[in-house]
Amino acid sequence: MFFAVTPSPYPSDITVTQSTGGSPGFLGFVFTFLLAVAAVLLFLSLTKQLRRVDRRAKQLGLDDEAAPDDERPTSP
Repeated sequence: MFFAVTPSPYPSDITVTQSTGGSPGFLGFVFTFLLAVAAVLLFLSLTKQLRRVDRRAKQLGLDDEAAPDDERPTSP
């Protein structure tokens, strides 16, 4: 009885239309680009701050590389 029924080419009356869901578009590109620029600027700022802290530590004599292990100042 099951084999006597002929299948229809479409299982339902719903038709699928082609959508543009595969691409984020121009707004997605702009957002991603601005996020990348912000990440680069944050990296450059962090590098600048680390250099400033390292320079200040050398001025104060707190540099880890300059003092041997047994003569390192202990923090309170």
